[in-house]
Amino acid sequence: MPVESIVAPLVLHLERPLVFFDLEATGTDPQAARVIQIGMQRFVPSEDGAALDETVDVLVDPEEEIPTAVTDLTGLSPEEVRQAPPLEAHLDRIAPLLADADLAGYNALAYDIPLLQAEFERHGRTLPGPDDRVVLDPYRLEQVLRPRTLSALYERYTGDALDDAHDALSDVEAAGRVLQRQLADHDIDGTPADLAQQIRGDYLDDQRRLKQDGDAVVVCFGKHDGKTLRDIQRDHPGYFDWMYETIDDLRPHIDEALE
Repeated sequence: MPVESIVAPLVLHLERPLVFFDLEATGTDPQAARVIQIGMQRFVPSEDGAALDETVDVLVDPEEEIPTAVTDLTGLSPEEVRQAPPLEAHLDRIAPLLADADLAGYNALAYDIPLLQAEFERHGRTLPGPDDRVVLDPYRLEQVLRPRTLSALYERYTGDALDDAHDALSDVEAAGRVLQRQLADHDIDGTPADLAQQIRGDYLDDQRRLKQDGDAVVVCFGKHDGKTLRDIQRDHPGYFDWMYETIDDLRPHIDEALE
């Protein structure tokens, strides 16, 4: 759900408007999910760098069932969401806010932007914006600012530089120390299987190729990335057969998902 406000004043020197936005939706697949809430803050260039121009905080009727997991996550009840206008009623308001703006949002590149594009397309429209639009994603920036190499993690968790990085035994010992500090610092306990399941989350395999999304299983690789197994089985049977017959370790997960 949207926070009350972004840190003000915004410490960016804008050359054109910048819209921070977040979407809550009915699922994790941006091609299939439907928006249930839109939060936006539009900033415009000012003498100080940026000034808040407009805020949007609206509920959206997705015109489909809202999974219980989404209700639990967002705190938005199906009843209050169903009383809201559908997305089509909001498009004429939000489109002008986006038309001349760059965008920013947490994990927006992987989720919110593809979701918003899909929603506009479902209504016969194109997501408005400049051809050279810039997207600022704090999630991606954090990956740059806090690299996750073994050397970086070792220094972060132990306070010491990792000598002899890429020496096999040194890396083994360093990985062991990092894991111990991770468990201690975050108060994590359990068996290796417990920890592996926590790391895996909603993914069904360690390579994160299949993901549980409510009652559906979504494929997370290849040319049909983002589609459900059932959709691929129905619409692309040749690709489904190739996946089933050649990727041995996914076969049990596929069988269980489609039984």
